[in-house]
Amino acid sequence: MALTLHSSISFINLKDTRSLKTPDDFSGMVCFAQFKPSCRLQAKNSTQEAQLSHERTSILEGRRNEQREKLHGLSSTHTENDLRVPVFVMLPLDTVSLGGKLNKPRVMNASLMAMKSAGVEGVMVDAWWGLVEKDGPLKYNWEGYAELVKMVQKHGLKLQVVMSFHQCGGNVGDSCSIPLPPWVLEEISKNPDLVYIDR
Repeated sequence: MALTLHSSISFINLKDTRSLKTPDDFSGMVCFAQFKPSCRLQAKNSTQEAQLSHERTSILEGRRNEQREKLHGLSSTHTENDLRVPVFVMLPLDTVSLGGKLNKPRVMNASLMAMKSAGVEGVMVDAWWGLVEKDGPLKYNWEGYAELVKMVQKHGLKLQVVMSFHQCGGNVGDSCSIPLPPWVLEEISKNPDLVYIDR
């Protein structure tokens, strides 16, 4: 049971606050002053209180979730009987090779098949600027990503693509290195103010 007490009166009786005391002077007891209660104490069953609080919260959360679903259009409904959360798995950073081809397509195919059977909703991949527009401004090579899209579709998975306009790697322990497009690096060397620099 939980006890709720509302009062502005201090119940601790401080006997003598004028002299300094050592720890031996304290008895280990807390004394309460005698008083005539001017308020009513009410005991509540904590289980009932938690249930009421949960019901109130559920109603409010339900309304918020309805608004979010309207905004974002969730792919699957979440009812009380179906408590699934859509899971998207991030693919390796080097899913597409420096040559613009799909890296290890047979391994990727087997991985996608396993993810589908495990109940994964879809996968996420970085589309690297340094791979797609490597050969010059407006000269795009989507070949590796197009192959991945077909493979993901074949397995009935969804695909989230993150457009990555930064380099990959360059830090200690990084196993993947995808630089910015060479023509961009050339322009940066001519005019360093084109890029953000932490000074």
